Amino acid sequence: MRLDSSIASHDKVLALLSDPSPKRWQAISSYIFALGWSGQQGTDGRIPMSALPFIHATTTTARLLVKYGLWTENGTGTGWNIKNWAERQQSVAITEEARARLSTAGRKANCVRWHGEECGCWKNESESA
Repeated sequence: MRLDSSIASHDKVLALLSDPSPKRWQAISSYIFALGWSGQQGTDGRIPMSALPFIHATTTTARLLVKYGLWTENGTGTGWNIKNWAERQQSVAITEEARARLSTAGRKANCVRWHGEECGCWKNESESA
């Protein structure tokens, strides 16, 4: 998960932090926690209502995040989407593809190390996986 190094001075963050709500600090903390949670859970920026306790959020803080354009409602009433997730974060599909390539490369390197350049047993392993 990537976090913009200029997040503290981002216009949406500054606007949220200038809100008179006593929940503004909880909301911005929940936003950052949601980034991490979504990355860990592989949800591509989707935050279901059931995840609010895990990111220390409430429906009130979620409304603040929507109000300031950091989240959008998902349209089904069951959760939210982190705004611009796809533009700023690597998707789960790309992450899994990269892991698979690294795994194949590791099997190939181990095969070559122990059996020599001509061995191709790593191909059989990746085909059966």
